[in-house]
Amino acid sequence: MVVFFLSFCNINSVYLSNQDKLLFMSFFLSALIAGACFLLLYIILLNVKKVNVIANKWFAGFIFCLLVLTSVTILIESKTISESSIIVDGLSVFIFLISPFFYFSITYFIKPTTNWKHLNHLHFWLSYFYLFLFILSLFLDENPKVEDVSQNTVDVANYILASIVSIQVFTYCFLSYKKIVEHQKNILLYRSTTENIDLGWLKKISLAVIIMGFFFATDLLFQLSEKFILFDIFTNFLYLITIMYITFFWLKQEEIYPYSIAEKNEIISIIEESNLVEDKKKKLISDENLDTIKSELLKLMEIEKPFLDSDLNLVKLANKMNLSSHLLSYAINNGFDENFFQFINRYRIEEAKKLILNPKMNYLSLLGIGFEVGFNSKTV
Repeated sequence: MVVFFLSFCNINSVYLSNQDKLLFMSFFLSALIAGACFLLLYIILLNVKKVNVIANKWFAGFIFCLLVLTSVTILIESKTISESSIIVDGLSVFIFLISPFFYFSITYFIKPTTNWKHLNHLHFWLSYFYLFLFILSLFLDENPKVEDVSQNTVDVANYILASIVSIQVFTYCFLSYKKIVEHQKNILLYRSTTENIDLGWLKKISLAVIIMGFFFATDLLFQLSEKFILFDIFTNFLYLITIMYITFFWLKQEEIYPYSIAEKNEIISIIEESNLVEDKKKKLISDENLDTIKSELLKLMEIEKPFLDSDLNLVKLANKMNLSSHLLSYAINNGFDENFFQFINRYRIEEAKKLILNPKMNYLSLLGIGFEVGFNSKTV
């Protein structure tokens, strides 16, 4: 595509002015963004791995909003429709939908058992309000005249709209980013490794969306794309790179909670309880029973060494001990003053120290020893 574009500009350098070349470049990048969004939307809806199904449906909604808004831009730039067209006015509702869709995708990635509540409609009140005003405008004046509205009124309305959109984008990006950070802390309660499930890719995407939102809001407030074509080209290029970035990481995602519904509910309850203040946490078992579970757990760790399994999680270990995940988590947290991640990896480190001192293991590098004791990546 890039070669094609450069070739096109070179061949037509005699016929196109520099300004026309820049306009074409902007249009070309918009078309690439729309194509990338369409392809990503198709991949997400196909979801060959069938992972994080509900979350990915919301994520598909987020990408669909991007696709619609980019397509509208292309139609306007190609003069297929007017910027004041009723179609543009109607599709502008997607500006208010894009942030909530992204927020709910992250909500369901983090907590797939979330039940939809009527109060959740409040996240879409701006889009509902905009649709109401749009439909109302169709009935109030069947033949509106542009000259009846002063330019000052239009500028003020656009500024208010841009401000509202900017606040919404930054608010939802902040809330989404905060949810991911909390999730990264919570997975230490039930996983011994965090690779592929820590939503690091979504965390980076949130930062990318914040950057996109900043340029989008700046453009809305000050109409920079209309005044400076280079700004328009830069933002389009940024959006294209972001879509490619999203596509790359989306394809690498794994199931965040590869458990049964009952096990998912247990894990969610563990997370919710861990976020309670100390005074409100319940005592699940007596001190005597806690000591018994601790002894059995220590015996299991020494004899069977389940920590050597690089994919060990709380559910697996609880099944080995014929306990509920909730009860085992309680025993580790209160019996050893550690979370699951710390408890398991402490054993892995101790085992690694033994292997390092063992002359028979000299053929292994430190990385090899790490893999031997249950760590599953060079980064860890």
